[in-house]
Amino acid sequence: MKTDQDRFRSYGTAFLVAISSLLLFYVLYMLRFLDDSRLVSWDDVFSVVPPLRTGIILCLSLAAAFMASRIELIERYPPATLFLVSFVVSGLFRQEPEMIVDASRYFTQAKHLELYGLGYFLREWGKGINAWTDLPLIPLMYGSIFRFFGEVRFFVQLINMLFFSTAVVLTYLTGRELWNRTIGFHGGLFLLCIPYLFTQVPLMMVDLPSMFFLLLSIYSFLLALRRGGFMVPTAGLIIFMTFFSKYSAWLMLTVIPVIYAVELHQNRKEGLDRYALRGLIVFFISFFLISIVAAFKHDELVKQVHFLISYQAPGLKRWGESLVSTYLFQMHPAIPVLAAVSLLAAFRKKDSAYIIVAWLVFLVLVLQVRRIRYIILIFPLLSLMAAYGLELIRDTMKARYIAYAAVAFSLTLGLSGFLPFLQHTSAANLRDAAAYLESLDVPVVEVFTPLPRDYVMDPAVSVPLLDLHTNKKILYRYEDSSYPLPEDIGISALRFTWAYKNPRYYQEGPKEYEKKAVVIISDSAEENLPPFILQKAADLSQKKVFDISDDVFRHKTVVTVYH
Repeated sequence: MKTDQDRFRSYGTAFLVAISSLLLFYVLYMLRFLDDSRLVSWDDVFSVVPPLRTGIILCLSLAAAFMASRIELIERYPPATLFLVSFVVSGLFRQEPEMIVDASRYFTQAKHLELYGLGYFLREWGKGINAWTDLPLIPLMYGSIFRFFGEVRFFVQLINMLFFSTAVVLTYLTGRELWNRTIGFHGGLFLLCIPYLFTQVPLMMVDLPSMFFLLLSIYSFLLALRRGGFMVPTAGLIIFMTFFSKYSAWLMLTVIPVIYAVELHQNRKEGLDRYALRGLIVFFISFFLISIVAAFKHDELVKQVHFLISYQAPGLKRWGESLVSTYLFQMHPAIPVLAAVSLLAAFRKKDSAYIIVAWLVFLVLVLQVRRIRYIILIFPLLSLMAAYGLELIRDTMKARYIAYAAVAFSLTLGLSGFLPFLQHTSAANLRDAAAYLESLDVPVVEVFTPLPRDYVMDPAVSVPLLDLHTNKKILYRYEDSSYPLPEDIGISALRFTWAYKNPRYYQEGPKEYEKKAVVIISDSAEENLPPFILQKAADLSQKKVFDISDDVFRHKTVVTVYH
């Protein structure tokens, strides 16, 4: 039973942690010029969001974290707790606009499956369906959702919320399988301490689902080796799916043979043949399935790999983000600090299982992959490293409050900083214009995309993003006129927008409709539009402009609606 002195020490520790958290926020705010994140740099965020408001909310959050750390029931059911918290919090980000224009590619690929079926998608992927540098698994899943549940952005967000929340639970399960429940639970909590991840949940992208599939591959392969049975073919199938989720997953799947080697080493004195056979069967199943797809899509895959080597790999050096940004500003700094400490703890214990979670983190650092979107896949493993380091604190209540305070800090930053900032970018204009179109009694929306002055990207790529937000029929036809391409198109991060062409399903239907709206997507609301566009809007009396502007991103999206 705790004495008054124990309680006093506990409260004193909690007070120091809370003060340290507030001081950390202040220090990071003062050093925000070091954050060069391409999406949610602190420098950009707090040019829009009042830092004092975030600081006040942080004080309240830390107090709530302290009270939560006293409730034993929270940790009695770790999977349910982690899933519920991550699902609810990620749901609060649903109002975030579609920030990354790459989503137009995934939407377009998914819509092909929705309209023309699975057979067409599999046959035409990489041919009639422009795949750029994308692999088919995630667009196939999005398209299946559209086909069976309807083309609604909410369903995309819902599946991503499930992916993220399940990944948090899988982090716990992996930590428990490798070590114990406490490390697993703290690992799941630390995954909630990466506010950048929450900004990715509402987006129709492939990075977050790929993180889920990689983590599921790791956990299922562990179970296949240790339990056998139906987990052996299941692990082979999941590894196959992960392989076709994202090209960076190929590098990350090198953790599978590492797991195999570690497990064989740990069980070298008993049951070695059984472990070896199970692993070989998993490898055979996954390799066999991968080979079938590769045989049918060989030419497309070879072209994509060549393009990745010649364009994407050199481009990462130009578009990169600093390690300071990724590991200090886009996640709670306790994660990299505790992960570094965990190295000493694992070395001292000669814990070979630690290699499983550390392998990919070291690989990313050695290869100097400096774009946070491309290393999202390793974040659950980094979180487990941090949880392993937290084990060095023997006092359970102290360790618990450190983890809870880190969660409070990160959720406060995400909800009162990152989210309000993203809602005030020009990407919100497409979302708001679509909501306005939904309120109009017009079945058809004809869209025009006059070329922007600065040639940053082709605005035609915004048509699918508008389509994602509205149930109206979109009509879009390319005009015969040609435009000069930007001089830096060969090295531009938005190069795909100039190679992208909106599909023929936007051209299907009569040229004239009795009731329709005209939408112009450009970089400004000025009336210096081509005559043929002005003629289309001439007979429409109502006009509404959506022109939220920001000084952060190179491309602007202004939407004008005539009806």
